[in-house]
Amino acid sequence: MQKQFDIIVLSKERLCPSIEDRALGWFFAENFSEVLPELDAEWTILVSPGIRMTRDFLNAVADICVEFPYADAFAPRVLHAESHQVFSSGFLIDQKRGLEEEFRSNRDREIRPIASVSPECGIYSTRLLHALHGFDPEFKTDIRFFDLGLRALHLGANLFATPRIEIESVAAKQYSKPDRIRELGRVYYKDLDIIQYLKFALRHPAALNALFKNRKQLNAKSLAVTELSRFSKEMFEKVSTR
Repeated sequence: MQKQFDIIVLSKERLCPSIEDRALGWFFAENFSEVLPELDAEWTILVSPGIRMTRDFLNAVADICVEFPYADAFAPRVLHAESHQVFSSGFLIDQKRGLEEEFRSNRDREIRPIASVSPECGIYSTRLLHALHGFDPEFKTDIRFFDLGLRALHLGANLFATPRIEIESVAAKQYSKPDRIRELGRVYYKDLDIIQYLKFALRHPAALNALFKNRKQLNAKSLAVTELSRFSKEMFEKVSTR
């Protein structure tokens, strides 16, 4: 029997599944590539260890997957378990800050295209995860999801924010701003064109490190990502802040 969902908890440590059900596959890995051969559900949910998985959430996800058959990934809104304030969602490309959480500019809670899915919780077509192979091991912060999303867009995938679906988390990871800026610089250089990279780097000098650390490797990765790209200018506008 094919499972309804595979759930990958992004953790080295094996935790106790919050829902015991034969229709769910539970896996534990920091990089989803480690368990790709074992996935057999049509949809896979990547979650941080702090996410509170519930049956209501899974039912809502099942409904949205049926409603939007052309989508390849969804980003729910993630709430603090205690305050119920939104703190995470999908990413949009922001020319000044580099990226922005979708909920900060989507006040009307519309389902809309995004540049990447949340590091806290994302619903992905398993076929898309197979095509992406795994996280780029160079990235250590949540920027690895931004890189993953841009790589998906280059493949022609459709990623959507789904603000009517919510899930709670007991904790959110925090990273220092310099680390994020340096990694964002490398993502911009690798996954976007040089003009977009320079616009960002001129505002954030720390991003210039992208040109001096492993530049040959970055160039090779950039070519691999963009050579047969379907990431159009029109799509770039859709997944950017306005």
